[in-house]
Amino acid sequence: MDMRVLRRIIKEFEKSSLSKLEITEKDLNIKLEKDLHQNKDQVKIMESYNQPLVQETKDDYYVLESPLVGTFYEASSPDAAPFVRLNQRVEKGEVLFIIEAMKVMNEIKSPISGVIKKIHVLDGQSVEFAQKIMEIE
Repeated sequence: MDMRVLRRIIKEFEKSSLSKLEITEKDLNIKLEKDLHQNKDQVKIMESYNQPLVQETKDDYYVLESPLVGTFYEASSPDAAPFVRLNQRVEKGEVLFIIEAMKVMNEIKSPISGVIKKIHVLDGQSVEFAQKIMEIE
């Protein structure tokens, strides 16, 4: 299943009043569940996992660190182009990379606008909490 289709299904599920959804396609089985009575504080905590930790330096650039332990992916699929490249300008809220944790693909978005100056990890590499991922100037 294409990652764009899967993301659209997840977004629609999140907006819906359904509490469970199961999709089976060939040898792929996807189960989604949510607590309809979940409070806003819990939602805010979950959203914070998609924000990298940011360390400002003296040299007018920011070091983005991993918000969770998992596997770093530079693209949505092995045959897709990377979300960002060196010297590319990015805007706040733009997807920078994915960290897979417990079979969940977490899109990590840029907390700031700027230019990608350094990427410290390789595609498919395991990352630790607060590990340097990239630098934005």
